[in-house]
Amino acid sequence: MKFRKLPPPTKFTMTDKYKLVLGVLALVLGVVILWRTITIAVTPPALMIGIAFIGFGVYRLWLGYTRLKQLRTKR
Repeated sequence: MKFRKLPPPTKFTMTDKYKLVLGVLALVLGVVILWRTITIAVTPPALMIGIAFIGFGVYRLWLGYTRLKQLRTKR
């Protein structure tokens, strides 16, 4: 499968805002899962899920940041 570069965004849409909010929520949920896992009982599945949510949240926020940066440099 050949990857191609996406064109720079033309405007900041509601979908972008929604994705940023989901990124923040995933990050918060991951921290809560890790915190509760560490304070109650450390189990490998809970650690993996918490880390996965944190990773997903950071990834979504990074994508949103780079998209906003592309939008600002285009203007």
